[in-house]
Amino acid sequence: MSRPNTPLPGDAALQQLHMHAVNQLSPATLARLRAARQAPQRARAHGWWLATACSLVVALGLGISFTARPPAAPPAQMAAVAPDDSSELLDENPDLYLWLGATDLAME
Repeated sequence: MSRPNTPLPGDAALQQLHMHAVNQLSPATLARLRAARQAPQRARAHGWWLATACSLVVALGLGISFTARPPAAPPAQMAAVAPDDSSELLDENPDLYLWLGATDLAME
């Protein structure tokens, strides 16, 4: 990007231009501008306090919930796993295998 070749006005020229613009405003306009400039600052200050207070309450709640009770230990492993009962049923009844061998149902 190229810069324009025109020189920028100095501080003194800008201050003089500002003073000329301020002198052109009526006192009623200046009073309204002052009131409008100060009103949002008061409203914004209350909003920041409310946001800060809510954040603090949430942070304290989380901090207390993590320190109030330590995390539970994982349950101990069971010493022996219970055997599957279906395998015992098939081992005890050999007639089932004889019946499957005699019919064509097993192949379908």
